[in-house]
Amino acid sequence: MRNVRLALIATTALTLAGGAAVAQTQYPSTTQDRLGAVVGALFGDRLGLSAMDQAWLRGGRPLRDGQSQFSTRVDASVRAGSVSASAATRLRADYSALVDLENQYAVGGISAQERADLNARYTALTQTLEAGASGYADMDIVAQGRADFETRVNAAVTARRITRTEATRLKTDYQALIQLESRYSADGSISASERADLDARLDALDLRVGDGPAGQTPSTNLPARTRLANLETALTAAERSGAVSRTEAADIRVEAGDLARLDAAYSRTSPSSDDTAYLSRRIGELELRVRR
Repeated sequence: MRNVRLALIATTALTLAGGAAVAQTQYPSTTQDRLGAVVGALFGDRLGLSAMDQAWLRGGRPLRDGQSQFSTRVDASVRAGSVSASAATRLRADYSALVDLENQYAVGGISAQERADLNARYTALTQTLEAGASGYADMDIVAQGRADFETRVNAAVTARRITRTEATRLKTDYQALIQLESRYSADGSISASERADLDARLDALDLRVGDGPAGQTPSTNLPARTRLANLETALTAAERSGAVSRTEAADIRVEAGDLARLDAAYSRTSPSSDDTAYLSRRIGELELRVRR
């Protein structure tokens, strides 16, 4: 029975192909695209087409639909320390540009040549991520990531995670970071220490956006030790940028030290839910002081 169904499907495809040959003189591109979509949907795997090719032939947008998953992979790499914050910013921006290109191609129907182009760009981007994106953010990465950052900020306002005033300040601080990057690169390169400084500042901005693990956003799901380490990174950047005064930074560090010792004491015992809730709340208060 299965062979009979396959034979019927194949006969249908051949009939469509024959009809397409007749109609091609009048509507070549439309007919060919329709035929390609039908054949791709029926025989995609047998013809060696990738999942993305098959989605495009069905009129889908696999790159757009996979953007969240790609960002999650980037976030995981940042948390694991295999990808720097600046490289992650460029990876996200480049993927957004790839989605824009997919949408542009889709206006008139994505041709075989355009599918090949999108596949090649996507493969290069994912390979760069898997390789750790070494050297991927050497120059102008902060400037290139501005549009993506502002999109995240606007989304945070819409979701009511931050106020419009906070959003304006974030965008202003990001512009200041672009200017700093420009000064660092004035001699034609950015040193390791300068890149580390830019990364720390980007981390601090990500923390203030509060849109997920990309910037090590505070979360009660993270261990207290991790949250305190992220807090110190954000505090250092905020102090350098003037967002937090030296006096306040010193006060925050004293309180963070107390909480670190409390966490160490808890780790040697079996703290109650009230104990862990208290520790989490205190760390959250410090995180808010850095983000404000």
